[in-house]
Amino acid sequence: MHGFDQAGDFGFLRGLTVELVCLGQYQTIIHFDPQGSICMHGPYAHRIPGENREIVQAPSSCGPNELFRLLGASIIEAAVVGGALQLTFSNGDMLTLTDDSDQYESFVITVDGREMVI
Repeated sequence: MHGFDQAGDFGFLRGLTVELVCLGQYQTIIHFDPQGSICMHGPYAHRIPGENREIVQAPSSCGPNELFRLLGASIIEAAVVGGALQLTFSNGDMLTLTDDSDQYESFVITVDGREMVI
């Protein structure tokens, strides 16, 4: 699948709480409680509205970032906006995942034993 489907329902992500953030050389993984993960190979933007800042992360880059701010925060909204998946967290931060490749996976979302490759 290429890109996030405008009609896609990502409501199953609501209520998941960030438990662990793993930074790797070619991927960033967010683990959730009670279970689930988002493995990010593609570009994403972390918006911090309370401080009027946005950190745009290039594909397969591990820094600099402030994803630690998401630890303990829950997803309160998950929606496709302009072809990107926008996640809003209980602390007010937002994460926008953008699929920029038609050849390789940009994101792998795993929840309840289901795996979605974008």
